[in-house]
Amino acid sequence: MKLVIVESPTKAKTISNFLGDDFVIESSYGHVRDLPKSKLGIDIEKNFKPQYIIPKKSQKTVTRLKEELKKADTLILATDEDREGEAIAWHLTQALGLENSKSSRLMAGPRQRRWQIPNSKQIKNSKFKIPVERIAFHEITKNAIEEALKNPREIDINLVNAQQARRVLDRLVGYKLSPFLWKKLMRGLSAGRVQSVALRLIVDREKEIRAFKPEIYWTIVAILAREPGRTELLAQKKEAFEAILTKIDGKPIPLPGLKDKKEVEGIISDLKKAVFRIKEIESRAVERKPAPPFTTSTLQQTAWQFLRFSAKKTMLVSQQLYEGIDLKKEGSVGLITYMRTDSFNIAEEALKNAQLFLKESFGENYSLATPRRFKTKSRISQEAHEAVRPTNPARTPESIKADLTPDQYKLYKLIWQRFIATQMPNAIFEQTDIAIEASAKTNYLLRASGLVLKFDGFLKIYPSKIEEKILPEIKKDDKLTPKNIEAKEHQTEPPPRYTEASLIKALEKFGIGRPSTYAPIMSTIGERGYVTKDAQKKFVPSEIGEKVAELLAENFPKIVDVNFTANMENDLDDIAENKKDWVSVVKEFYVPFEKNLEEKYESVEKQNLTEETGQLCEKCGKPMVIRYGRFGKFIACSGFPECRNTKEIPPVPLDINCPLCKTGKIVERKTRRGRIFYGCSNWPKCAFATWQKPTGKLCPECNSAMVDIRGQEKCSNKNCIFKRGKKSKK
Repeated sequence: MKLVIVESPTKAKTISNFLGDDFVIESSYGHVRDLPKSKLGIDIEKNFKPQYIIPKKSQKTVTRLKEELKKADTLILATDEDREGEAIAWHLTQALGLENSKSSRLMAGPRQRRWQIPNSKQIKNSKFKIPVERIAFHEITKNAIEEALKNPREIDINLVNAQQARRVLDRLVGYKLSPFLWKKLMRGLSAGRVQSVALRLIVDREKEIRAFKPEIYWTIVAILAREPGRTELLAQKKEAFEAILTKIDGKPIPLPGLKDKKEVEGIISDLKKAVFRIKEIESRAVERKPAPPFTTSTLQQTAWQFLRFSAKKTMLVSQQLYEGIDLKKEGSVGLITYMRTDSFNIAEEALKNAQLFLKESFGENYSLATPRRFKTKSRISQEAHEAVRPTNPARTPESIKADLTPDQYKLYKLIWQRFIATQMPNAIFEQTDIAIEASAKTNYLLRASGLVLKFDGFLKIYPSKIEEKILPEIKKDDKLTPKNIEAKEHQTEPPPRYTEASLIKALEKFGIGRPSTYAPIMSTIGERGYVTKDAQKKFVPSEIGEKVAELLAENFPKIVDVNFTANMENDLDDIAENKKDWVSVVKEFYVPFEKNLEEKYESVEKQNLTEETGQLCEKCGKPMVIRYGRFGKFIACSGFPECRNTKEIPPVPLDINCPLCKTGKIVERKTRRGRIFYGCSNWPKCAFATWQKPTGKLCPECNSAMVDIRGQEKCSNKNCIFKRGKKSKK
């Protein structure tokens, strides 16, 4: 009997469908060994040797696996193909006492430390002496599993050591630096090697927004008709179009636009007397290529943009799709390839299947003569790894919709569309650019552009926000009549706050983190109370989050330095490629870090975070002060711990009356997770609450509160016709 061990029970169930009765598939439920939570768990004096233990939650699993191992003649480790999966496979060999596996002998390489080799006592007490094979696959399908079984390999100790180095570095930073924050700021805080950099990006962006000074500017827009004397009906027939002023006396208008109001008024007055003529028309075909197939980061970004899925939710749902879904017609099957990847590579078989599907479903015009391939940018990405794609292109989202949850269907559809689109022809547009000359006291140049779709190509499958802009039939030297000339006032905007998608994009751009780390980073900074999300679900640093970022930036600049953290990621990649020794990398970081930490304990003074309230405690008479807690500020007695009297800080009311009870004021509140919402000051007597910020107006259709949704004023009532921006039928 052959024992196959995977990480999750769902994955085990799916694989069992493809293997015979001589295989037993078991789950390790993730890692079976880890560093202890109660202490550092790293012997710094002995080359940073990790002191791994089997956590209580994993002890029953290890016992169960040992019992199954007694019946087996071969152990097959089928964990995921990334560093984390490789580490889980290695930890399994150690936890199960497998003395004679090739993977154990491999660990005695020239760059390894002696402590990694099982000692004589371990070998003597080992009960299992069976062959150990490591298999890896990027999709859970019958063909992939069978191919992997034909080509077993040894555990890649370089990947294990890269994961181990990351774990040790993160533990050293977290367990050494967090107590410093407790002593100098407040208890309960934490620091992390990567999370602190992400926090700094958010805090720095917030400072940019606060320092930003908006400027007013104008653009001049003319509505022009091809022929004079037409009625407004012509505008509906595309006989009128919009042109923007770009040059005055041959000089381009500086960006972002005109800033002198008197100058703008003079130009409009002059343009109203001008003669407009088509100076030049240029039409050309423009092709738009499909985006590459998904990697982990682009999947998380796009799932946020299209579905509003958080990174954590995206990874959770994609894990379900990868490990297997019960389909009525096929049984349990993996629907997508492995979702932690930074490769654009696509298997040849998948490319052929996609081409066949497109020809059968849409015809020759919508398939390519040769498959389209994309070059992977990541240096460490392995060619054996693939982008995220459906395991079977012919398995359309609609054909399995009944077997999926709504979230699974939405994400699978997005992945399927993206992959199929990569193997379809480019979309072709006809773009027309028009230069319009306006002659008056001054010579002006206006420009207009049109865009018409000629062939949809990949847009037939993949959603796009491109809108056509049709121009009237005009030719060079045609005279135009101005229907309206106006100046549109604008205001320069500060840089936007980070969303999960834009923060992941920034981390990837700077080389910080890797596919498996993006979602945990997003979750950690929120769970620590360092950031909240506004009504548009954009990151806003909390006061304590800003203080943590500032303290770290001032005293431990390398920890929150983008370039330093990116270089550390490169070092981890070098360990994975066996170019660097992991102990040397950790030592190079830790020695100066420890020295600096000791100095800062002596030189940095503790910050007093309490604020006076002017109130006295009704229980003991001592002054009440404002303190920081995990969920933000609160009022507490200065006599703590003898007196434990606490109060909530009353929310600051907005100058908006409650639309429900009419007597209360709208106030900004926060959930326990830190998300902002708006409710009535008369709560709990009045139950009005909304995620979006009320504008103070009532809906003209249903009299409900109007709210701000991504910069647009809409009705808070989801069933109201005004919600969709449509006019009333009355």
